[in-house]
Amino acid sequence: MIESYLAQDLWRRALTGKDGYGQPTFGVPSQIKGRWLEKRRLVRNAEGEQVISEVTVTLALDEEIAVGDQLSSDGSVYLTVIAVSVSRGLGGEAAVKRAYL
Repeated sequence: MIESYLAQDLWRRALTGKDGYGQPTFGVPSQIKGRWLEKRRLVRNAEGEQVISEVTVTLALDEEIAVGDQLSSDGSVYLTVIAVSVSRGLGGEAAVKRAYL
C-alpha cells in the first residue's frame, strides 16, 4: 500500500569501494522509486554519533540501500547516505525503509 506513495524517480549509486587515494568509488547510477523529503533532523550515523540529516528518503522494503551509497533526486547532485532505518507497522512487521542524507 505504501508503495503507491513512493512515486518519485530517484537515482542510486552504490558504494563499490575505494580508489588508490582512499576516495570512495561508486557503481553506475540506477533509477529507483521513493519519496524525497527535504527536512532537517538529528540522526545517529553508523558510528553512533549524532549528525544532521538534510534529506529523508522513504523507500520500499525491497529497495537495496546502505550507508555510504549516494542518492539523487535530479540525477546530477548526489548526497551520501549517513544512516538507514526500517519503520515497523502496528503489528511489528517491517513497513518501509528510510535513508537519511
